[in-house]
Amino acid sequence: MLGVLIREARERAGLTQADVARRARTSQPAIARYEAGQARPRLETAQRCVEACGFELRIELEQASPQRQAAAEAALARSVEDRLRTNDAFTRFAAELRRG
Repeated sequence: MLGVLIREARERAGLTQADVARRARTSQPAIARYEAGQARPRLETAQRCVEACGFELRIELEQASPQRQAAAEAALARSVEDRLRTNDAFTRFAAELRRG
């Protein structure tokens, strides 16, 4: 999740990975790994990267919406096997979307 935020901030700012790395005092390969989901940045590192792009990273607690709570409860009521099948189907669907 933090890698997605880093990429979004970088793209919105029109910066390269090398630009963000230099400004955030890290390496371009590290930024690439974060954005690709191959590594998880520490919260402090993600904050530095986002700030290097000119944005502020905020973390807040919010009460879950009734719809989200109901969806979570419905998911938990399903069997593990059913949830795994659904996850597999979603993963295949997402891969198809990426291929175009």
